[in-house]
Amino acid sequence: MVTVPSLKEQTKVEPFMQEALSVIVLGASGDLAKKKTYPSLFELYVQGLLPEHVVVCGFARSAKTDADFREGMRAYLIYVRRPPRVDSFLERCYYRKGGYGSNESFAELNKELSQWEAAQQAGAVANRLYYFAIPPNVFLESGAAIKAEGMSATGWTRLIVEKPFGHDLASAQQLVSDMNAIFSEDYIYRIDHYLGKEIVQNLMMLRFGNIFLEPLMCRDYVSSVTVTFKEDFGTQGRGGYFDNYGIIRDIMQNHLMQVLTLVAMEPPVTVSGEQPTQP
Repeated sequence: MVTVPSLKEQTKVEPFMQEALSVIVLGASGDLAKKKTYPSLFELYVQGLLPEHVVVCGFARSAKTDADFREGMRAYLIYVRRPPRVDSFLERCYYRKGGYGSNESFAELNKELSQWEAAQQAGAVANRLYYFAIPPNVFLESGAAIKAEGMSATGWTRLIVEKPFGHDLASAQQLVSDMNAIFSEDYIYRIDHYLGKEIVQNLMMLRFGNIFLEPLMCRDYVSSVTVTFKEDFGTQGRGGYFDNYGIIRDIMQNHLMQVLTLVAMEPPVTVSGEQPTQP
C-alpha cells in the first residue's frame, strides 16, 4: 500500500517553510487588501501553505493601531473560516503607518521586521515578500525605498505587483523599464487577483480536461462569448483609484479580457517556466 502525504505534509518539506518569513502588504488599509489579499493569505495559512511562524505586516498611510487593524480585518476573515483560526492568524498580523516612497518609513519597518524575524526562531535565514496592493503611480517609489532600506539581509526578497501595470502601453513599458533599473525580473511577480478565483482557474480544466469540448471550442461552432460581471455595491473606497485609472480599464481591459483569453486560448505547450535564480 502506497501512502500519499497530505498537501500540508508535502509543503512543510519546502525549505522556505522552515525559514523565517515576513509578508508585507503595502496598501493594507485599502479595499483590495481587505477583500482579497488578507483573506487569501489567511486561507494559505489555514491550509498549511504558509509557515505557522509567519509574520504579516500591513503598511499604509492611514494611522491605525495593531488592535484597530485586526478588529477591522476580522469580519473579512470570519467570512472565510471559523473564529478560532481567525484569532490565531490575526495574532501574526501587525500594522505600521508610513509613506510608500519614504526611506525613513521603510528603515523603521526594517528594524521591526528584523525583530519579528528573530522572534520566529526559525533559523538564521529570513525571507521577505512584499505585496503591492497599491496604485501603479506609487510602485516605483515603493520599490526604490524597499531596495534602499527593506531588503532581507539573510534570505530572498520578492515583490508581488498587482495590476494594472501602468494605464496604457507606453506607461506600462516605462514602468517596466524603471522597475528593472531597481530590481531584476527574478525579484518581481506580476499578478491579477481575479485569475486566482476558483471558478476562473477551473476554466482551463473545464476546457482541456473534457475531450468532448475541445473540438467544439472554435469559430466553426461558437458564434459569440459573453462574459458578465456583476457587483451589488458601488465604488465605496475605490473612488480615487477609479478616477485615475478608470473602471472600464480596470475591469474590462484587465479582469474580463483575461477571463475571455482563458476561454479562447489554445492549449498551452507548458504550464511551468524557469526557476528564478536566488539573489
